[in-house]
Amino acid sequence: MTAKRTFRVMVALSLAGAAGRKKLNGIHRFLSEGYDWDMELLRDEGGLTAEALTSASRSQFDGILIGFAGKCALRTLHADKKLPTIFIDNPNANTLEELPLCVFVNDDAKEIAQSAAKHLMSCPGIRSFGFVPTRAPSRWSQNRQAAFATALRKSGRSLSIYDGPGDSRGALGKWLLGLEKPSAVLAAFDDRAHDVLEACRTYGIDIPGQLSVLGIGNDEPICEMSVPALSSVDVDFEREGYVAARELQAMMLRRGAPARREILCGVKDVVFRASTAALKTPAALVERMKDLINRYALKGMTAADVVARLRVSRSLADLRFREVTGRSILEAILARRLDEVKRLLRETDLRISDIAARCGYRDANYLKNLFKKRTGMSMRDWRAQSLRVEL
Repeated sequence: MTAKRTFRVMVALSLAGAAGRKKLNGIHRFLSEGYDWDMELLRDEGGLTAEALTSASRSQFDGILIGFAGKCALRTLHADKKLPTIFIDNPNANTLEELPLCVFVNDDAKEIAQSAAKHLMSCPGIRSFGFVPTRAPSRWSQNRQAAFATALRKSGRSLSIYDGPGDSRGALGKWLLGLEKPSAVLAAFDDRAHDVLEACRTYGIDIPGQLSVLGIGNDEPICEMSVPALSSVDVDFEREGYVAARELQAMMLRRGAPARREILCGVKDVVFRASTAALKTPAALVERMKDLINRYALKGMTAADVVARLRVSRSLADLRFREVTGRSILEAILARRLDEVKRLLRETDLRISDIAARCGYRDANYLKNLFKKRTGMSMRDWRAQSLRVEL
């Protein structure tokens, strides 16, 4: 419930890409549930200097939430001040050992890889699979590569890995030409997948006929403006920001060693666009509808809006959705909204009118009546009961 104390917090996140902005949105979503931070925001790694950290200590900050691990200055600060810190980053063994009061929140490479493998293996006729890492070596790219190879191996598939110069379109294009067609390629992140698309255009490789291309991160400006539009694994970066803020709040309140050192957040869905042949399958249509519902139901999206976005008939969309999920598009939208209503009732003390607005309902009275019809209880009584259960 509402925390009365105001904490001074330094937040350091790169906002140059969609991942950082989504993580910041998650932090703000947590704070909007009744928590009060006096927050100083550093927008890139260059601002995270030893001087800035020393200033944080002298300014009596209560905690730090940071998107860049491995800074030597942080080790010094923690040795002296033991300042509660959350990293939204991927730690190595040394970092975990040297920063015992820190918690690391990160995306789940295994779940990303499994989602990617499932999607690409559903593309018809695929004979080979490839992975394109980041231009410069990075731990998180290596983790995604290893997890993708493992996911494919469990299904009896092997993986070819691009190991040429990171900044050479020519080398990348020649490697792509060498893959047995039709093939499917996963890139470490969306910007790298865009490099793959450009190399395919230069070397005359047809997408998705000869090559299906999948990115990671669902950076919408990159994905939508690519030619063809880029399919992407939608990592739940906003959830990472929310969880990081929640864990830091708990650490600042109790000022003790964290109960959990590493917390992984998963995938929202795979967003299907024209760069993967799986977009043409009935299963892909349903997955796209589920993705739209997960992303937009709380913003007021209706069943008609879902169908309009996909440019298919309402009867066909409902038929395919019911065949796969066992319920209608409308029922799925209601379930998504009511799940969030229950979470906000259980975890916050927001007014019912505010909860209604957050969950896509313009009329709070309509939500009250719907909630009672579905659960047999008023929203007020449901909240009281959930609090008693927790106690």
